[in-house]
Amino acid sequence: MILTILAAAMATPAGPLEKTCASEARMDFVCGIAVPEDLIAIPDTPWVIATSMPRDGSAGGLYLIDSRTREARKLDLAPMKGAPRFASTAEEAAEAGRCAPLDPGKLLTHGISLSPSADGVHRLYVVGHGGREAIELFNVDARGSVPSVLWAGCVEMPAGIEANSVAGLPDGGLMFTTLYDPGETDWQARMAKLGSALPAGGVFEWHAGTGFSRLGIPPMSGPNGIAVSEDGRTVFLAGWGDRIVRRVDRAGKETAAPITLDFLPDNLHWTPDGALLASGQRETVQGLFSCSFQKDRPTYCSPQWAVARIDPASLTVTDNWRQDTGGAFGDSTAAIMVEGRLWIGAINGDRIGVVTPQKQGGE
Repeated sequence: MILTILAAAMATPAGPLEKTCASEARMDFVCGIAVPEDLIAIPDTPWVIATSMPRDGSAGGLYLIDSRTREARKLDLAPMKGAPRFASTAEEAAEAGRCAPLDPGKLLTHGISLSPSADGVHRLYVVGHGGREAIELFNVDARGSVPSVLWAGCVEMPAGIEANSVAGLPDGGLMFTTLYDPGETDWQARMAKLGSALPAGGVFEWHAGTGFSRLGIPPMSGPNGIAVSEDGRTVFLAGWGDRIVRRVDRAGKETAAPITLDFLPDNLHWTPDGALLASGQRETVQGLFSCSFQKDRPTYCSPQWAVARIDPASLTVTDNWRQDTGGAFGDSTAAIMVEGRLWIGAINGDRIGVVTPQKQGGE
């Protein structure tokens, strides 16, 4: 997730957003979402939730999408009444309840994760920027024909930390990544490290009562995407600057040799059949930033998308999908599988790409 890196380029607007949502370059689209950086499917439903991180000063929020019609609507993020359902203990409920009410008018949404529950009331974790740096917590009630999404609290970040991607834990805690070293605010220093694939950023865990702890992982250049196994024992991490995916245990110890991808891996998400999807940009760090500062730059700095399917047991790439779209779509950041089709988020533009993956093989 590179939006906070690109904040320095906000004064350099991209080209005009697309005027049509018609299929192009063998892709369909879900339109009307400014910078849909990450997305998640609600299990056993046709619904998808997307984040939004516009860079024009407007609020982003969350969007609920009907995958059958591809219609998206911005959610009214009202607070829920009563005890938050995401809390596994009274202590955790009290901790999350210390946050001031969410201000939707300032909210920029970044990484997103959902912890499913058998009763159809799920826990949603969203990295929020704008009014505050926090993991915003939501209650997703999917028992009706249309899910309700209600704000239930937050976990505010320690000073100097900007969360990037988040994953819920089975015991009610959470883990998150940060692309940069805590307290480092100079964007040129940030970019120098990531552009040279030098160690930067970190991975943190939070639990009510004990608070924050830093995971002692091997060096990575900008931990970005994060995914946690169903039992909570194994953590998968995408290193953006060094293009790697690592598998570690909850103590941070590596349990397999890392794999290197041919793109800058951004978010990680599980497929319904238990594989991992990594999506990112087929470009260099330097190339992305050079483009970002161009006058009248194109909508997509990298006019292509890239998604790798990874076997979590062997930590090998089993499929490596990519497409040059000729400018119709690009700057991919996240991928999920919905009814056999890839839904792909992006760090620019106003749309999610929807495409049927073609067999291209692993690496």
